[in-house]
Amino acid sequence: MADFYGHYHNSLDPKGRLAIPIKLRNALPEGQRNQLYITRGIEKCITGYSYKEYQRFLKQLDQLQINEKVKRKLKREFIGRTFETVFDKQGRITLPQELLKFAQLDGTSEAIVLGSGNVMEIWNAELYQAESEEIEDVIQSIMGEARLDTSEHTPDSDEL
Repeated sequence: MADFYGHYHNSLDPKGRLAIPIKLRNALPEGQRNQLYITRGIEKCITGYSYKEYQRFLKQLDQLQINEKVKRKLKREFIGRTFETVFDKQGRITLPQELLKFAQLDGTSEAIVLGSGNVMEIWNAELYQAESEEIEDVIQSIMGEARLDTSEHTPDSDEL
């Protein structure tokens, strides 16, 4: 499984190319570090997968317990908008016009490239900022209820 993490600011060039940070490229499995499968995200972003994670995503789509007509529409939307991209020598991928339009990105846009576990996401910086502000209260509520300790915990720290 690819383990994407981090948050990076980058700019698209006029040809729709975007440099993907080396830390994210290095999270791709050995032998697959030159390709990325990209499609529309659930939100207004572009989602990138390793080959293995993309295959897992397809399997999950197939296994959805929903109306078959709705499932076909979902598959058309996600699979039909999937592109296999290859990194150039500068670590850039070319984002297809269709996905740029969906994510509201253009040659003058600042983009946010971030890792989200098994996927990476490419956002218009303004849309990402709005999304981040919107989710803040939800994060506070959920993390408070879950009582997740985000600080480092060692067995000896209970004794302090």
